Amino acid sequence: MLKLICTFTLLIIGNHLFSQNLEKPSIQNEFRLVGDSISFPLTLVNAFPFISGEVNGVKGKFMFDTGHEGALSINNTMVPLSMQQNEGERRVGRGQKYTKYNNESIKEIKLINGMQFQDLKNIESGNYDFLQHNITPDCIGYIGYEFFKGYLFKLDYVGRKLTFYKNTPAREASKDFLNNEKLVAVLDFETRNRPNNPIIKVKVKDVEMLAIFDTGSDYGLLGITDKDTEKLKRTKNIINYGINGKNDSLFTLNEIQMNSSFTIDIMAIEKFEGNFTPVAKSLGVTEDNFLLIAHRFLAKYKTVWDYEHKKIYVLAY
Repeated sequence: MLKLICTFTLLIIGNHLFSQNLEKPSIQNEFRLVGDSISFPLTLVNAFPFISGEVNGVKGKFMFDTGHEGALSINNTMVPLSMQQNEGERRVGRGQKYTKYNNESIKEIKLINGMQFQDLKNIESGNYDFLQHNITPDCIGYIGYEFFKGYLFKLDYVGRKLTFYKNTPAREASKDFLNNEKLVAVLDFETRNRPNNPIIKVKVKDVEMLAIFDTGSDYGLLGITDKDTEKLKRTKNIINYGINGKNDSLFTLNEIQMNSSFTIDIMAIEKFEGNFTPVAKSLGVTEDNFLLIAHRFLAKYKTVWDYEHKKIYVLAY
């Protein structure tokens, strides 16, 4: 009897606390974060982070892509949309083509954490069938930088959690986003043509390259001249790793000096082959060598991205 009474009491208390924590959210008319601290559960598909949600009743997953400058772009091959205005052909970082559209109005969007948006104006869409074919068939679009502008975020691939913290002077002083965390390094970054792409200068031996952080860049990517490739192969800083399921060659890059006190190795990344000029131009990159930092690094370290103060905090899992 005592056990039943205790269980019943805990259920009452638990339900009361649950109802307090899940207070019905207000409906927003702009696709942006509101509030002081907001969390989302993440789903990882291969190397990519996704936030579950729905658009006009169509359920699926949005890729959380820091390389996407806009707040939102809807996959119109998954979500039926009418009255789209064609704005021409575009390319994503890996070169896939798509047609960009503008939508005068989107009726409703819901996100997995309870955030709701209605009657959204001038929302971008595109025919992102390559995401459905190559990553996940229920991809309903992208969520990007303008959604969380004014916030820093903590990215936890192991815990499958994404938490945003509003930038305030009090938060900068307290750094409460580092509570109970083990700090490994603080990386100062710059941005160039685009505010959403953190860039830092790194070195491997005497070879300089730019490291560009991007959650939408698969496992990572190395772009390097043939001359520097041969130099680093001789010193065993570039080592053949094998091939992936698509028969692409993979490499390990050793002893990447991220700053004066933090050096890492990144395993099993592809070496870029092709024309990087369009992407480099959009980013403001003129250097010969680059390293896209994505899943291989983010699965090894928890990170906090603070755009306002241009710092990435690297934390231990």
